[in-house]
Amino acid sequence: MIKYLVIENEYFARMKLIKLVAAVRSGYRPAFCVESVEDAVELLRTGPDIDLIFMDVELVDGNCFDILKQVRIDVPVIFTTAYSDFAIKAFQLNSVDYLLKPLTQEAVEKAIDKFERFRLPETVCSPAASPHPACKSRILISEGDNYFYIPCEDISMARSEEHYVFIHTFSGKKHITEYANLNVLEQSISPEKFFRISRGIIVSIHGIVSVRKYFKGRLKVVLTDKSEVIVSSGRRDDFLAWLGGKSDSRGAYPGSGI
Repeated sequence: MIKYLVIENEYFARMKLIKLVAAVRSGYRPAFCVESVEDAVELLRTGPDIDLIFMDVELVDGNCFDILKQVRIDVPVIFTTAYSDFAIKAFQLNSVDYLLKPLTQEAVEKAIDKFERFRLPETVCSPAASPHPACKSRILISEGDNYFYIPCEDISMARSEEHYVFIHTFSGKKHITEYANLNVLEQSISPEKFFRISRGIIVSIHGIVSVRKYFKGRLKVVLTDKSEVIVSSGRRDDFLAWLGGKSDSRGAYPGSGI
């Protein structure tokens, strides 16, 4: 679960931001909300357990840069503001993105995508290195009063459906998991064997039956359950590189950590 702090002086702006984040990442939780420089400094000096900060520029008693003069922030920051004047100054700091109000779901999602890519080197495991504890070889399943596990090599795909994550096996069975979202699952399994083919689907290399060219630079992928998935033109090159077993300069396979 990703916990974030909202520094925003307008109530409705805070509520809108939290709603937009929930719409694109169900596993993200607002841990704290503050509306002033004073409150933000006081909170941040306690070392709160947070992974990300959404920070408005103009606050009730100053602007956000007054916070940064008083306390060091090592957590990634996404700035949210109605003013473009501070963009250069923001990017000189620990900034992931600079969003102009009114915020949109698309803009928030892109900023979070960027944040997750920044976290990628710390969270994925390199296939060239020795096995990392984060790369699970099996997935725990809880059904009724029973616990059991599914070996990762038996998983054909994982799907996000109605705020739940399901895994599908090559035997045709479907199991609900306790993962908060696909992002968490993705960071736990091998990026060599699994690829985030779309926002709602992670597919196993052995779960792919065929790949064909499709309209406007996209790809049509047929999976072992006979379903078809379209790979966007933006994901096409990463997917083909992964399909061919190419790794990037970090040793992590392209496509992991969307």
